Amino acid sequence: MNSLLILGAGGHGKVVLEAAESKKRWESISFLDDNLKDTVLGYPVLGRIDEYEKFITEYNFAFAAIGNNKLRLELIEKLKTAGYNIPTITHPSSYVSRYATIGEGTIILSSAVINTGSVIGKGCIININSCIDHDCNIGDGTHICSGAVVRSMVSIGRLCYIGAGAVVKSSSRIEDGIRVEDGERWG
Repeated sequence: MNSLLILGAGGHGKVVLEAAESKKRWESISFLDDNLKDTVLGYPVLGRIDEYEKFITEYNFAFAAIGNNKLRLELIEKLKTAGYNIPTITHPSSYVSRYATIGEGTIILSSAVINTGSVIGKGCIININSCIDHDCNIGDGTHICSGAVVRSMVSIGRLCYIGAGAVVKSSSRIEDGIRVEDGERWG
């Protein structure tokens, strides 16, 4: 049985849910969230995020749907240690080249494009309408926001934030932890 436990039932958790359910891969989906709602979009909230170990026998996959880059990566490691499988979730309206590599715990949202030869690390958020051109390398835990364009042969470090509508010019290098603001041009 493929069952999915989503950690985080806020805005990002709802987006993860929608992308996950659109694939019709999961027989069961539930949430953990510290705000302890009963349900989110009709799916049960079973407990707090730090209770993930209690559900390992019922859920074989878990996904950290937390917007904070550092916390998301930490949760992925804890989930792996607990024995969960960490999926990659790709919205069906996105395009991912068969020659791209996508790390575990990464989500690729609607209308995003990842071109050939690009490598996306684990725990990344590739948000709606963003574009990662060919031969890019995106580090673990990085968030590429809505409408951002990462041109060809760009290297972006770990735990970066590329804001909405930002453009990263070809062959640019961005070090770990850098924040590129909304609409900014880099490189």
